Amino acid sequence: MTPGASSMMVGFAMVVGPREGGIATDTIRSILNFYPQSKIWIRDDATTDGTFEQLQSLAASAPHRIDLTRNPHAMGLDGIAVSTFRLFQHIANAPEKLEMVIQLDPDVCIVREGLVEFARKRFAVAGPGILGSYTRTPDRRPRSHRVHARAMLRDLLPVDRDRGSGRLRAGLPFYLRFLPRAFRSGYKPGHHVLAAFYIVHGETLYALARLGFWSSIPKDGSRSVKPDDPLVSLGAYAVGHRLIDIHEEDGRSQVWIQHRAPVPLTAEEIHAHSLLAVHPLKQDEASMLLRNELKRLTLQ
Repeated sequence: MTPGASSMMVGFAMVVGPREGGIATDTIRSILNFYPQSKIWIRDDATTDGTFEQLQSLAASAPHRIDLTRNPHAMGLDGIAVSTFRLFQHIANAPEKLEMVIQLDPDVCIVREGLVEFARKRFAVAGPGILGSYTRTPDRRPRSHRVHARAMLRDLLPVDRDRGSGRLRAGLPFYLRFLPRAFRSGYKPGHHVLAAFYIVHGETLYALARLGFWSSIPKDGSRSVKPDDPLVSLGAYAVGHRLIDIHEEDGRSQVWIQHRAPVPLTAEEIHAHSLLAVHPLKQDEASMLLRNELKRLTLQ
């Protein structure tokens, strides 16, 4: 644990897009309930479907616990890295000093308390860095990093089309200046933790802020590497830290974080295994039923 960590705050971070208001507020309420000493930083992606109003109402009910900001215009999935970097920069500049930041998508369901203690134990063994779904899935299958590695190589072309807008863009990727430092720390191109849910150690958060990493991303992001997964992840190595697996080799993970739905577990199985968080539980009927059943079991 970081010296003095017991007196430091734990932060949560969430970027919310359109049609995510319901699941976002459901997850935020569970954080408010299970982690009463934490603060939540939320960035709305200039939504116009009522999502922002839902977040505003919730933030007004707990103004000392929720910090809500908004993108000046919608960034969408191709701008998720820009939204995430802006949010982390905002958090790093906040007056609160944080032991860790737990980043999660709206479709992550927080099941019960215990995440902070779990992360402290992992960081105590592995040191500072980013804890997440890294080299293996919760069912013990290996995760591939090839797609992001190829995108990084394409980003090195002096001129290419932007993957999102299709327009021609010239120049080198913004993250190029951080790569030599990352390579010296053992970084491999494309290696990343799954963006849906990961935990950034406080030392890593502030070291990246001092390095200028969070403020370095341009308004259009990079040309080919659009997700935040590989970009945030390389930052850990740029400050001499590392990526840490959240899933155990023997499958005894305390969270279930997978790439796509559906989650192959019932509410009873999640409860019986004392899982702390589950992804993805979206706003479809099956996922909402699972969320509601988990609430019932947790409150028994």
